[in-house]
Amino acid sequence: MSTINTVKPAGGAAIVRPAAFAGTGNYNVAAAAAALAPALRERADEADASAKLPDATIADLEKARLFDMARPKMYGGLQVSFDTYLDAMIEVSRGDASTGWTLGLISTGIWLAAIGYSQKVTDEVFGQDPNVRFATAINPRKAKTRRVAGGYVIEDGLWMYNTGIYHSQWDQVGIPLVDDAGQVVGRGVALVPASAVTLLDDWDTIGLRGTGSTSVTIKDVFVPDERIISMSRIAQDDYAASHLRDVPLYRLPMVPTLAVRLAGSMVGMGRAAVDLFMQKIGTRGIAFTTYDKQDDAPVTHLQIGEATGKIDAAEAILRHAIRLLETGAERREQMSLEQRARIWRDAGMASRMIWEAVDQLASASGTAFVNRGAPMNRVWHDVKVASVHGAIYSDTFYELYGRIAAGKTSNSPQLPALT
Repeated sequence: MSTINTVKPAGGAAIVRPAAFAGTGNYNVAAAAAALAPALRERADEADASAKLPDATIADLEKARLFDMARPKMYGGLQVSFDTYLDAMIEVSRGDASTGWTLGLISTGIWLAAIGYSQKVTDEVFGQDPNVRFATAINPRKAKTRRVAGGYVIEDGLWMYNTGIYHSQWDQVGIPLVDDAGQVVGRGVALVPASAVTLLDDWDTIGLRGTGSTSVTIKDVFVPDERIISMSRIAQDDYAASHLRDVPLYRLPMVPTLAVRLAGSMVGMGRAAVDLFMQKIGTRGIAFTTYDKQDDAPVTHLQIGEATGKIDAAEAILRHAIRLLETGAERREQMSLEQRARIWRDAGMASRMIWEAVDQLASASGTAFVNRGAPMNRVWHDVKVASVHGAIYSDTFYELYGRIAAGKTSNSPQLPALT
């Protein structure tokens, strides 16, 4: 078997983290994540067949404290740095893409819950269960709300792609905020018990099948004002969690942070494709040539060089974005609109580069790739589905950055002008 070191960033340079983000005590979450990878890989077929993660996988992630990465220390979490989070996400996703994607989105839900509500609310929801988890679906396909005394009633709503809801106690869903006359005056995110959500079990896709990103509906559920996030406030870095304002991790700007967190798992998927490719090139030939071993062919060397270069570059782009986010948060400097759009663009670019690399390796894997049960086939489908997620679809954010760079207004409600 041919081998290649794809664990460290290109160049092997040490990562310098801002002091406020450094350290997780003696617990190594990346090592814990790497130790789980073989079991996650073994359960990939089961996850695909049931269209959600096995209970054993959730139990393993909980035992390894991987759900604690974004949980505040005041609620028993690890509160790890963004770079440490990426280290762990790469290892989990290298074992199984669906597990990495689900872990990433549940972790993002935990982070959003930590910053989005007052201490009264977070004490209630984090305090009721040390392992509490949050799913999130910010963009409704449809949602009708009614303003009532003390909050809103979600009369009827449909949200697609609610990753993690099978394994969460709470759901955070996007809703229109209306006045007493029913006129829309803003956008919000409502914190709703998972028991009030109806799962449609309609997740049937070509990739990331194990994420269980089902559609959900909610009917006639009251949500108090204290459990509603104002998107206009949070887009201005005005977070309700005043009790966490001294912790830089919970001062990171929402939109570019969410995009980078989402793209991070794709690095691990790319590494998995490299692993699979390298395992086979010494044992198979190239059809219609004299090469009995693929690893003798110069074209194979070129393919390895280009694909790993793109994956390394994607990781480097994301780590650079993380350094910018963490440094700004530590210094309490508000990131400009252009900087936010640039990082969102970069997350999209990283997504595209990883897809291109995986597609190249899969195409060079011969007829073994086309078999339905082939591991490379699964990775290829998983990365394709990940790459078209609306929050990291490259063309959208190339355009967004270009608009802002050209002096035009943002065309994304998630990235409004800063006040």
